[in-house]
Amino acid sequence: MKRICFILIIIFCSSGLFAEKQQPYIIGHITTCSGLINNYPADSINWFYRSSHKVIQFFAYFLFYTQSSFDSNLINRKYLFINPYEYYSGLKRIDEDTTFTFENIWVSPSKKVICEKILTVDKTSIDKRISVLDKQYIPYAFGNFIGINESFPENGQNGLPTEKGLYSIILYINGNLASITFFEMKD
Repeated sequence: MKRICFILIIIFCSSGLFAEKQQPYIIGHITTCSGLINNYPADSINWFYRSSHKVIQFFAYFLFYTQSSFDSNLINRKYLFINPYEYYSGLKRIDEDTTFTFENIWVSPSKKVICEKILTVDKTSIDKRISVLDKQYIPYAFGNFIGINESFPENGQNGLPTEKGLYSIILYINGNLASITFFEMKD
């Protein structure tokens, strides 16, 4: 009996060590579309034709927690993540609770990266607040697009979606996988 109690105590005490950090955001909506109207998708499609579409737009809507909406009872653990801006610029460590680095990668059916965009956002610089179930959140929309027949290097595009088939769009936030979505290129 003592052995069972000892094992249960060890399991109970060690479970906090391996607890996952609560994500500091809620993913609200992720889609691909042919364009944005008033910072929101004009449509929601995941197949694109070279003859009728000009761009492929990726849209991800997030709600960041504020102090009043964050559940402080959950165990938080810091992860090793090297922010590329912080690393290459030599600046001081960025606060992971307020600053978020978005890494958006577009991959072709043959596993070639045709676009990679990195963007850092400080949620304290966003003035908007919304209320959901009596809790305050900070809304943020991340968007990126690539051209089908024209390249947009300012968006991280380094190739055109020339292959037919299923492409993937991967989004990391602070080095952690946040979402994966897909679209299909057709002729």
